[in-house]
Amino acid sequence: MRKWLLGLVIALLPCMAVGQEAAVEGKTGRPAIIFETALQKTDKAFIEMAHRGAEQAKKELGLKFDDYTIGINEDREKKLQMIADSGASMIIAVGFENVAPVIHLADRYPATRFVVIDGIVPPSFHNVQSVIFKDNEGAFLVGMLAAQTSKTNIIGFVGGMDVPLIRNFEYGYRQGARYVRKDIKVLAAMIGDTRAAWSNPARGAALAQAQFQEGADIVFAAAGGSSIGVLSAAHEAGKFAIGIDSNQNGLYPGTVLTSLVKRVDLAVFNTLKSSQEKEWQPGIKYLSAADGYLDYAVDNNNRNLISKETIDKIEAAKDLILRGILKVDAYSPH
Repeated sequence: MRKWLLGLVIALLPCMAVGQEAAVEGKTGRPAIIFETALQKTDKAFIEMAHRGAEQAKKELGLKFDDYTIGINEDREKKLQMIADSGASMIIAVGFENVAPVIHLADRYPATRFVVIDGIVPPSFHNVQSVIFKDNEGAFLVGMLAAQTSKTNIIGFVGGMDVPLIRNFEYGYRQGARYVRKDIKVLAAMIGDTRAAWSNPARGAALAQAQFQEGADIVFAAAGGSSIGVLSAAHEAGKFAIGIDSNQNGLYPGTVLTSLVKRVDLAVFNTLKSSQEKEWQPGIKYLSAADGYLDYAVDNNNRNLISKETIDKIEAAKDLILRGILKVDAYSPH
């Protein structure tokens, strides 16, 4: 009898293992996305674009996923750990502040795939992908546009949180402006050094107003939800502003010269699609202006503000970037 029972247990062990594996996968087995918090209803910029890409994947791919929001004072690593413990097959963490938590958690959850969008994790993990935008290239294009349009030869830049990612926008913007006019003056200011800098449109407006008073007639806002304050200040002053992330031309028609559209939506969509189609790869994935992930927006709201000559010059520069002839330097902290 004992021999019979022992034989039965041994025979059932593989089935039990399969069943346990299925139970673990059954916890969720779905991708999860963790979004940043916008203090307003929407930031009309980076966060909105990320949500747009997720919704597109749900609609077009029929993909099911879990979504989470990280609170302004919430422990980011604990939140990601909780999501990993839930059995998520992949965690897409949108925003550079997720880099350190993912580095800490990746080895502890080897079966979970982690993706950081807009932040670089060293390519030493088999289960981590970094999706990075060459923001300096997109900023170069709108810098060219600003310099060609400016009447005062003074343009401005208002950044959100003072981090290398935003400095990279400023750096590309200066290069693009000076590619057109070597003697142009570029004013620059940052809203702050905490996450609150992304959600302070009043401060964005005040910094833009100060730059207009210094002679700037165009200000580029790379400040998330705070960028709306820059656009509003330009509207009140009768000057131009350049929007960020989403196409913000329609927010203040006639005031928004253009928007630097950063296809965060496409990055989120393609990440989910690659997972579904089993084509996901670890490492660093760079997204550039040459690939269509960064571009300036022209539509019915701003078409009459930009001359054909200006567009032709920008398109020629874009072609040189695409072919590797024109190199836009990236910001490097000293």
